[in-house]
Amino acid sequence: MHTILRKIGNSKGIIIPAHMIEALHLDHEVEMTIENGALVLKPSQQPRQGWFDNYDAEKDDEPLKELQDVESDQEDWEW
Repeated sequence: MHTILRKIGNSKGIIIPAHMIEALHLDHEVEMTIENGALVLKPSQQPRQGWFDNYDAEKDDEPLKELQDVESDQEDWEW
């Protein structure tokens, strides 16, 4: 596909057609690199992607058991 560089402030940019954005699964942020003289756009990696891939709920049967209910903190509240 042929496109034209357009002036945007002190920079230049291109318009990426919607069908290409959808095909590449691009969202608000992209990774932009130069590889072998070509501009490469990739979806930005999610910072917490994969954190819970190996999560085992069986090992997390009482996650809040260490917390204690402190009566004095609740005295000022109206329930």
